[in-house]
Amino acid sequence: MSALQITQKPLPYVRLAALTETVASQPEVAAVVGPLFDRVADAIIASGGEPGLPIAEYDMNKHGVRITAGFVYDGPAVDGIVIVELPAVDAAFTATHLGTMARIDDSWHAVNQAILANGSTAVGACREVYLQSESEDQADWVTELQQPVASS
Repeated sequence: MSALQITQKPLPYVRLAALTETVASQPEVAAVVGPLFDRVADAIIASGGEPGLPIAEYDMNKHGVRITAGFVYDGPAVDGIVIVELPAVDAAFTATHLGTMARIDDSWHAVNQAILANGSTAVGACREVYLQSESEDQADWVTELQQPVASS
């Protein structure tokens, strides 16, 4: 894997058709996030819609990790699915993770180290935008990591 390029940029407002679930700890995320995406995609398609770009938001808090998984969506309400509005963010550290989710923790660690080295502070939930996520083995996946920040 090539060196991770980390940049700082604003994030746009995003409207998702999504579902949310909370797990007790980070290791439980992998077993939950995929099925959440599947349920949302199935509901959108069943309603005659088309799922857009998949995005997950992860909010770590005292209860565990709140996972919001959904698709960019500008259509009408879908039964059983909630509309989630991710606000625009003035500044975020971002990086593009290539390949399997088994190594994504290393990429997130590098992003967090860059935030600290810059004198910034991570604020709010982080996002993963799955730019390419079709293959079962995840070898060719392309995921943009996004962590909103505040300057110190």
